[in-house]
Amino acid sequence: MRCHPDPFPIPVPAETPLIALRELPGAGERLKLLRCAAAVARHGSAMRAAEAIHLSQPAVTRGVLELERFCGLPLFERSARGMLATPPGLRVAQRADALFAQLALGAAQAAALAEGRARRTERPERFAAAVTPASLKALLAVAATASEAKAAVALGISQPAVHRSLRALEHLAGGVVFQRSVRGTRLTDAGEALLLHVKLAYGEARAIDSEIAAWRGEIRGRVLIGALPLSVSLLLPRAVDEVLRAHPDIEVTIIDGTYDNLMRQLRAADIDLVIGALREAPSGVRQESLVEEPLAVVARAGHPCLRRRGLTLADLRAWDWVVPLPGTPASAALQRVFAAAGLEPPPGALQASSAMFTRAIVASTDRLALSSHGQAVEDERGGALRRLPIELPLTVRAVGIAVRESGEPSPDLRVVLEALRRAAANEIDKAGR
Repeated sequence: MRCHPDPFPIPVPAETPLIALRELPGAGERLKLLRCAAAVARHGSAMRAAEAIHLSQPAVTRGVLELERFCGLPLFERSARGMLATPPGLRVAQRADALFAQLALGAAQAAALAEGRARRTERPERFAAAVTPASLKALLAVAATASEAKAAVALGISQPAVHRSLRALEHLAGGVVFQRSVRGTRLTDAGEALLLHVKLAYGEARAIDSEIAAWRGEIRGRVLIGALPLSVSLLLPRAVDEVLRAHPDIEVTIIDGTYDNLMRQLRAADIDLVIGALREAPSGVRQESLVEEPLAVVARAGHPCLRRRGLTLADLRAWDWVVPLPGTPASAALQRVFAAAGLEPPPGALQASSAMFTRAIVASTDRLALSSHGQAVEDERGGALRRLPIELPLTVRAVGIAVRESGEPSPDLRVVLEALRRAAANEIDKAGR
């Protein structure tokens, strides 16, 4: 029977944030097997690998065989001279090394932040080698729910089991990771540092699952995309539709949010990709510009301003607006446009980051708002909104994608990125005709 790298989903309680608990990958349940395979790939034989990671040679050999059964692929070529990693085996080993490096880095940062404990230089490597999937799952679940009881429900185990896993985690980390009170269980600063790198480690485990599937001719997985306001309509719908038609085993989830929130989630591996108007990239994030697009002013069909001849920017101050949130590229663009005309910008009595809310209130009131040019064109075709005949050349923005800088995208994420690049190329081609 062929084994598949299927994820092990955690049921998410209704009160749990949507992406606080991502599905745990199959590779994340097999840390010991990954450690064996990575050591064999590095040292070229089970004997030398066993010496390096302080296990018996039979244990290493069994671990590699069990991982190969899980993958449904040969990870090593055996000969009298030793064991040579196959291309899939080498890729799995590289991802595994990155996974354990994240765990060690998390343990090192947690130890540096812990108080009242002697710090031992070997602790980070010991943590990465000895921590169990049960402890890591307990950390993720308690971080998401702030409660051992709720974490137990989410994981489908007993509360004492969660508590034991957390105690084992703290023992290996060498410091206090959680603080418990009548209000629940929350992470200390050391725990937050550890959590970040555990999430990044599980990101590598998810990539291993996706790599395994790709080697077997299956592009599958789940990609979480953070979408910034005023950026969704231009590229994302066509790209996602293309991906799902070509690869029905890929699941795509779109998350709306502010720039700071989405970037925080991207860096913590809660989401895989952010698309929208680009700013200066934070550390650990790599950006790629895809297209440049201006903004447009939109109003409802039948708005009284549409009956004015020679409509000017100054005329638009006669109506209320829905303005972008302060500090966003759209807000800065609005300020520039009105300042260039020697005008005060519209007052910000109503601010919104939700494109859906903005479109809904503009369609049902006399308020005006900014929209991406592409979305404005689509809304005008649908008949609900109208673009006002005012050019906004000072609002041209670079729209693109942001991914984590470390590591390479997994096969399922690469498919999404390639589809977005093709959608951008099509837009540029249409604009040039």
